[in-house]
Amino acid sequence: MQAQPLSEGSPAGYLYRPLGARAVGLAGAYSAVANEPLGIFANPAVMAWLPPVPSFGLSLSLLGLGRLHGGFAYAQALGTTGFGLGTGIQSFSAGSLTARNVWGEVIGTYTPQNVALLLAGSYRWEFLSIGLAGKYLWSGLSGAGISGAGGAADIGALFHVADRFSVGLTLANLGGFLSWEGRREALPVTATVGVATELWFSAEVRRQRHPVTGEEQLSWLPPSRYLLLSAECRYTAGALRPSVLIGLELAPLTGIALRGGVTAFGDDRGRARWFSPQRAGGGVSIQLPETIALPFRLQLDYAVTYEYSSPSQVLQSLGLTAQLLP
Repeated sequence: MQAQPLSEGSPAGYLYRPLGARAVGLAGAYSAVANEPLGIFANPAVMAWLPPVPSFGLSLSLLGLGRLHGGFAYAQALGTTGFGLGTGIQSFSAGSLTARNVWGEVIGTYTPQNVALLLAGSYRWEFLSIGLAGKYLWSGLSGAGISGAGGAADIGALFHVADRFSVGLTLANLGGFLSWEGRREALPVTATVGVATELWFSAEVRRQRHPVTGEEQLSWLPPSRYLLLSAECRYTAGALRPSVLIGLELAPLTGIALRGGVTAFGDDRGRARWFSPQRAGGGVSIQLPETIALPFRLQLDYAVTYEYSSPSQVLQSLGLTAQLLP
């Protein structure tokens, strides 16, 4: 059974899955467009570009057979210093398993559990940010007294060019390992290169006077209607071939975004395949109106994609993002 089809058979295979409904909806073409707290798991350079107020992200993916993949993250820019800070937790649970001895007798119920704790920081210049994240990894079989621990590091960079193009570069799981009962297993490094562009349907300009000189200044506001195109090339050490991912995000109305993505080229159980329908995803995002009663901005996300080992062959992902109002 290919319980972790994206892991190339390595330990801690859940680390190679997209985390968050937006990443799932874009089929993983996400490293160049990450703009939310959970994006620190895809590219640790994203934090320096976030608003200088606390933002929180929560995600849960239902993989079938009792398996759950989820995460929680906090991230923000630190004022005007250029620094960004973020932390989060990622978990993968495979549900309960009935254990039997060689005679078929039930000896207990075990629960496979995996946890990754992440702490990241980034620094931003005018068009470029770089980020570094450290991860503590723990995997165990609750009820059996078996567990392993390890660590890994992620490095990322994010370029923004003329507010229309972005480029993301990441190296994930550098030096990654898990130690089990004295045996050490290495995690393969994953390298990604992503590029994205955004086409605006509505460009808003804010005019204001400089408080000292009195001169009129113009500033561009984030567009409420846009089309985002994203592409990413990803290679994991030991894989037969790299993967090329393509994602699209369309915001036809203010506060609503539609997403879709597909693996344009990649490995499909040992064979090269172009535009596999089994590696496609889609989703929707709704930004709730701001109210006086709530001191933060809320966004709901939903995504669906194909899942090899689910009885329904469907993976559903739910997400919630909250950003405190300045």
